[in-house]
Amino acid sequence: MNTNIKVYYEDTDASGRVYYANYLKYLERGRTDFLYNLGFNHRNLFINNKIYFVVKSCNIEYIQPAYFEDVLNIKTSIINFSKAKIEFNQQILKDNKLLLDSNIIIVSINIDGKISKMPNEMLEILPKNQSN
Repeated sequence: MNTNIKVYYEDTDASGRVYYANYLKYLERGRTDFLYNLGFNHRNLFINNKIYFVVKSCNIEYIQPAYFEDVLNIKTSIINFSKAKIEFNQQILKDNKLLLDSNIIIVSINIDGKISKMPNEMLEILPKNQSN
């Protein structure tokens, strides 16, 4: 799944490069769009299933910087998943040139902060959208 993002002035540091922590926001948008594309949104998951997702781990390799007014493509794919965990590979590209590569694991937790199973309808859709 692909999400396009434009780099705004507020995303950059004094050199005009994207500030490193802002890439986390871009990756979050990519994962959120991925779930929306599957028919799920965070609000409904919380209201209907009393779960929400948190980042368990994040491994990022910064390869090249992005700059003010660049249009970036965030590629999001599922590497692996279980009943309460999704592991994503996410890449950020500009003009098909790799700028960032990441592996991020999110877990489903309930309102008490305990790891909780994702809804069955989500577990049925995830295999169809997993990378080979």
